[in-house]
Amino acid sequence: MFARMTAYTPGSVNPADLRALEPVKRSTVDDVKAAVAAARAAQVTWGALPFATRAQHVKALGQAVLAKADALAKTMSDETGRSMVECKASELTSLAPYIDVAIEVAKGALKPSKVRLSALDFPGKKGGTEALPRGVIGVIAPWNYPLSNFWKSLYPALLSGNGVVLKPSEHTPRTGTALAAICADTLPKGLVGLVHGAGDVGQALIDEVDAIVFTGSVPSGRQVAARAAARLIPASLELGGKDAALVLADCDLERTAIGVAQWAMHNCGQNCAAIERVYVEHAIADRFVEALTRVVAKLKVSTGNDGDLGPLQNQQQLDLVERHVEQAKSKGATVTTGGRREGIGFGYAPTVIDGCTDDMDVVRDETFGPVVAVIRVKDAEEGLARANASRYGLNGSVWTKNLARGEALVKRMAVGVGYVNNHGFAGILADVPWTGTKDSGPGVAASAYSYGVFTRPRTVIVDSGKNPDPWWVPANAELTAFVDALIARGQGGGLGVLLKLGGLVKKRATAIRELVK
Repeated sequence: MFARMTAYTPGSVNPADLRALEPVKRSTVDDVKAAVAAARAAQVTWGALPFATRAQHVKALGQAVLAKADALAKTMSDETGRSMVECKASELTSLAPYIDVAIEVAKGALKPSKVRLSALDFPGKKGGTEALPRGVIGVIAPWNYPLSNFWKSLYPALLSGNGVVLKPSEHTPRTGTALAAICADTLPKGLVGLVHGAGDVGQALIDEVDAIVFTGSVPSGRQVAARAAARLIPASLELGGKDAALVLADCDLERTAIGVAQWAMHNCGQNCAAIERVYVEHAIADRFVEALTRVVAKLKVSTGNDGDLGPLQNQQQLDLVERHVEQAKSKGATVTTGGRREGIGFGYAPTVIDGCTDDMDVVRDETFGPVVAVIRVKDAEEGLARANASRYGLNGSVWTKNLARGEALVKRMAVGVGYVNNHGFAGILADVPWTGTKDSGPGVAASAYSYGVFTRPRTVIVDSGKNPDPWWVPANAELTAFVDALIARGQGGGLGVLLKLGGLVKKRATAIRELVK
């Protein structure tokens, strides 16, 4: 029998063995204000640095993080229960190339542009638009990837000249503390701040910063959006997922079974882009379920230093997973493997549930655990329709040997990122917009598309013309003729219209100058 922990503070124990962890002090509202004030002061100098200099600092930060890979992995392992190998593989191996690409993305996103001004309509004028840092960016991150969840916001925010204040999840505060310490050793004093606590601390952070990036649940995301809207500051929201995989009869059965298992069970399914629903065509359903079950049944839950996947991170998540599985069983679904707790902590056996239906929580709601629901469908069209019926829309995939058909189908999935014969890994690509639809939230992480939250555009137009513009006061017959000629030009008027406009510009200039005589 497994007893539910009754005296349990979030983030106080190792999820694999329930070993007590060193307490972390919660921030006060004054602490939040101080962190933002320090970041704001440091940002003035940081934002004035040339981009190339900021990029050098960011690369140095990445190297400093990698230099402490073992210590960071140990902290992550303590807080998540995952093995150190999994912590390194999931959160550190892609860091250096991620930063290199992020810098190139930033160059493009921050490149000034010229305003297109025709000599006839806007004589003597030139203009340009540049992206300016917003000031201080607040980043509220969840517990599932306590280090790399910061990458998509921290680096573009710094590259675009902002200060940053991090708020890690109260479930994994120590990893955030370690990252902030590395930032403090590598970057200007105060530029990257840190606060700890639950939702009330997050709300206090929103009240102080110039933009907020939030990754987490849909209910919390709605609260963040409302708080940010009250202050009229940008909010980027990356919320839940209930990813679907559409498995067609012509797929490579063995590779598909392994691939679905990988992306359903990676990080114990605690991944917003985990495959939680599989829509498989009847023609191969029996064989696919057998193959998937064989793969998943061989996966082992980590006790901290071994295993294929870690435990659930916290008691609340374990309880939710159990509820989803038990409800599915009560409604007639079959657990082909797993469906039970493992170990002394929050471990749960990797689970496959066959015969699932749309009225089950395991199909409708985000499970966020090592559970994959299999739904049998007549054909691809039925599978696509039922996959799109979800209120979530983060990632989706189609598994088939017919690549052209797979691409056509995945483009019809209501998701932000789609794959053919793979899933989920775009989150480590700095030039791919990580985004979703519906309740997965409107936020965009990574890529040039994300820079709207980190920067604001400023346009400056300089007029070196000596004459007043032809549309200035006063209104007279020449103005009417000028406006009509402009409309005629827009309708394809030829040389005659252009000559007429040139003459009217001169007449208008004379008439306008008469106003000051």
